[in-house]
Amino acid sequence: MRAILILDMSYTLKMFKERQQEQALESRKLGGYFGRVISVHPLAGLFDSGDERFGAPVITQLDESHVFVEGKIGVNRIWNIIPPLNFLLAQIRLIRILIEMNRDVKVDVIRIGDPYYLGLMGWLLAKLIRVPLVVRVCFRYDEIVRVTGKPVMPRLFRFRWVEKLVERFVFPRCDLIAGANEDNMRYALENGGRSEVATIFRYGNLIHVNHWQEPSIRENADKILVEQGLLEQKFVVTVARLEPMKSVEDAIRVVAELNRRGHCVKGLIVGDGTLKKELEHLATTLGAVNAVIFAGNRTQEWLATVLPRATVIISPHMGRALTEAALAGVPIVAYNYDWQREVVVDGETGYLVSNKDWMGLSDKTEHILTHPASGKIMGKNAREKVLEMMNPERLEHHEQNEYSKILR
Repeated sequence: MRAILILDMSYTLKMFKERQQEQALESRKLGGYFGRVISVHPLAGLFDSGDERFGAPVITQLDESHVFVEGKIGVNRIWNIIPPLNFLLAQIRLIRILIEMNRDVKVDVIRIGDPYYLGLMGWLLAKLIRVPLVVRVCFRYDEIVRVTGKPVMPRLFRFRWVEKLVERFVFPRCDLIAGANEDNMRYALENGGRSEVATIFRYGNLIHVNHWQEPSIRENADKILVEQGLLEQKFVVTVARLEPMKSVEDAIRVVAELNRRGHCVKGLIVGDGTLKKELEHLATTLGAVNAVIFAGNRTQEWLATVLPRATVIISPHMGRALTEAALAGVPIVAYNYDWQREVVVDGETGYLVSNKDWMGLSDKTEHILTHPASGKIMGKNAREKVLEMMNPERLEHHEQNEYSKILR
């Protein structure tokens, strides 16, 4: 019975459940390839409040084969008079627990979700229990730094040059480098990764089952659209975290520009983040306060119901949500940035424009608004392309083969 230990800080267990991302957790078993899974969020305590931030790691048995471990940021409140020491003691405690769990589970491989903190922890654990190390690369991190002007993990590393040293240490020591797409894989190779161990693990087997349904047979969205004030309205959608690297402000500018040109169109922004108030202020400043709707975080069922009713998907920079949008059969207008060119074929599945050219986004979106027949064809093409690219069974088989290589 194979076992995998996954270090990942994308979501806490609570977040997975709130966003209906259980399929992402289930996919870690790779269709039964791994009979035991230990999922670990080392810093889940950051999202707690008060004394809940401190103490022993919380261990939750998801089912008979999957355990979710959430680390704290300190051993107790008393030790927090010296926060760095408190943090260090809590992480040492977590590592000791994981090593003890390994004695029972017999971990075969460790997978990490970033080359920084998780990279160092994963490398240490892999050395201690003598198993291969796999990294899944989901970002071009230098771009995040360029946009935000800050290190990826400023509270942990403080300086970008320190993070680059860690990257250069971790990537060459990985036995398998799996980019979420071609662009992310190339990033790892550009920063010390070995090409002979590089491959792509796409998002397909992480997608909620509702998104795979034919859009025409999905649940009726009228009730939701009435609640959002969108029934019988043309509307565009952007699904992204409200953070600097996602450029959601450009989607708001597009909505304002389209209305300035005389199109009665609304913009639905799905997601939350630190820039929410700033983006709301931007909508007000542009005179689009009544045209932009901030829906916050929504479940996968909600998304799968609403997306097919959109007129256009505007994607300054969408990740997994770009796959879900394409499966909705809606044309996409996107920046030629990061991995988006792998989904959006200009003139076939939507339109690509130069990065940060929001006026170009406006022009192409307007073209679809005024040529709905061509938009319908592009939406159909987008779904067909992603059905092929993200086929879960084929991707699952590919991942199984790649793990088998390093386990042999």
